[in-house]
Amino acid sequence: MTTLLHDFMESNLSQREYVLITTAYNEGQSIAATIEAVLSQSAVPRKWVIVSDGSTDGTDSIIRQYAAQNHFIEYIRRERNETSANFMSKVHALHKGYSALSGTSFKFIGILDADITFDSNYYDQIIGKFDENPRLGIAGGFIYERVRDTFRSRPSNSVASVAGAIQLFRRECYETIGGHVPISYGGEDWLCEILARKQGWTVMAFPSIVAYHHKPNDAKRGVIKDSMRQGMMDYTVGSHPLFEFMKCIRRVRESPLLLRASLRFLGYTWSALKGDSKAVPNEVVDYLRHEQMERVWAYISTFRK
Repeated sequence: MTTLLHDFMESNLSQREYVLITTAYNEGQSIAATIEAVLSQSAVPRKWVIVSDGSTDGTDSIIRQYAAQNHFIEYIRRERNETSANFMSKVHALHKGYSALSGTSFKFIGILDADITFDSNYYDQIIGKFDENPRLGIAGGFIYERVRDTFRSRPSNSVASVAGAIQLFRRECYETIGGHVPISYGGEDWLCEILARKQGWTVMAFPSIVAYHHKPNDAKRGVIKDSMRQGMMDYTVGSHPLFEFMKCIRRVRESPLLLRASLRFLGYTWSALKGDSKAVPNEVVDYLRHEQMERVWAYISTFRK
């Protein structure tokens, strides 16, 4: 009886094995809290590769210290030799981290930014969602960010999309879509979702499971620069112009997002006027636009009833 119970527990644990990849560029002020959050998990990852992507602050020494004390953490240093944008550099760092997972057995692979924290049952809860739905390919919680003195759900949270900072993939899904593709303006996480849905996988975020984001993008790059960048990203990934317009109009109605939405559409328009090339194949653009127009017509139909 004891042997049967042991075998059952071992089998159950093997089905829930996960690994993580984190890329960090000058995250010395936040990465220790992220590492502590992972160490506090009820089930720690089988392996966690943390890639310092050319950091020049104390990031490396912090990673090395934790790696020395925890056998499942692997520290990798990557130098930024190319002149490409930071977003492409991050993907190259992710590829380096993925290569370090060779020979490691796992069922799920997570991308975790170095400025995220969460409760001790975060990954147990997310993996539980995969157990409930065999077609769930990408999952995660809702991102909460600090507003004045409290953390609040990020306005852009959606059950149909998982923030790139916390995406957890079923291994089969990740390998089927070919992992992350470097894109000049970013959006590699969004592209993963598009490709996953195109292959028949479900992508879902769960509002009741919370991850705390301690350094929002506009704090890193500034509201104007980051909003413009998001619009240019939308264009190069292939977002439909009507969908983009309606999305930005809807967000303009929410006063805290008025400036960001306006600048995002300006960035999209600027890329269109420049004739920027698409970063993905035509078939992916066609799939995305078909998805988006279905949402547009569904939205319009609500006003006809």
